[in-house]
Parts: sequence; structure tokens; C-alpha cells
Amino acid sequence: MYDQSVVSVKTESFSGVAAKSTIGQCIRTVLRRACVEKRLTIGLLPAIQYLSKNTNGALFCLTAAAPPGDSATHMQEVLLQAFCDENDIYVIKVDSETKLKRLLGSCKTHMDFSCILVHYPYTDPFSDSQEIDLSNLTDSEKDLIEYCENNWGSQMPVIKLPEK
Repeated sequence: MYDQSVVSVKTESFSGVAAKSTIGQCIRTVLRRACVEKRLTIGLLPAIQYLSKNTNGALFCLTAAAPPGDSATHMQEVLLQAFCDENDIYVIKVDSETKLKRLLGSCKTHMDFSCILVHYPYTDPFSDSQEIDLSNLTDSEKDLIEYCENNWGSQMPVIKLPEK
């Protein structure tokens, strides 16, 4: 059920050697950096509202499973996933909403962390180009894209996030 695959993630180290990291740790790195850079939309309804106005702004959509018996939320998640698939936004399923809260250091227990959008890095506002510059992506984001591309078309496994 959980995917424990290992991807090569370049980490900051004094030796300059790239370390091996699980995909869950890669997600943690991407989320924390995007949080610092204010490139996250947190919550299912805010994510839907954001995507209804800006279909090209999101790079990843992380979703945690809806609680059992919550069919309305489940339907919204299914529709959101279909929308993301149509618009080439990588959908990543994770094992726990609680772990997402912990990874982002949130003490707000009432906030919805069942869905998180990670936006593309900001581009030069003075550029005339409407193209998204992929050279601005971090190594962790590139590794996560590679992971998603390798699993594209198949049933995306649920990623087990690190505890901290």
C-alpha cells in the first residue's frame, strides 16, 4: 500500500555527495521550501477556488484520503484529481493529513490539510514570456516530477510521509 521507493535527492552537504532519500522525504523538502516561499494553497476548497481561476499555476496537488463515510469530500477529491490530470498537475496521494500538518509546522487543528497545492516558483514579473521557466525548480521538485512521470498512467501509490 505504501511506496517506500528511494530516489536520488541532492542534499546540501559538506562532502558534496548526493544522498539517497525516500520519496516521502523529498515531499517534505518540497513542502517546506514552498511554504517558506509562500507557494502553497492549503485546503480542499481553497485549492478548488485557486484552480478555477488559475489552471496553470500549480505544479503538485497533494491529497490525503478523506475520512471514511465522508462521501461529499470524496467526490470533491475525485473531481479535483480529474481536473488536475486534465491540466497536467501532478497528483500525489499521501498517507496522513496529520503528517502534512506536522511537516508544515501548523498548530491550527481546525485547518483543512486534506489537499495542498504547490505552485510553480515565481518567475520574472518583467518578462514578456508566458512560459513557465522549469529552470527555477529545485532539485527536489525535479526529483518529485521524475517520480510522478515514472508512475504516470498507473494507479499512483500512497506515499508514506516521514513522521517529522
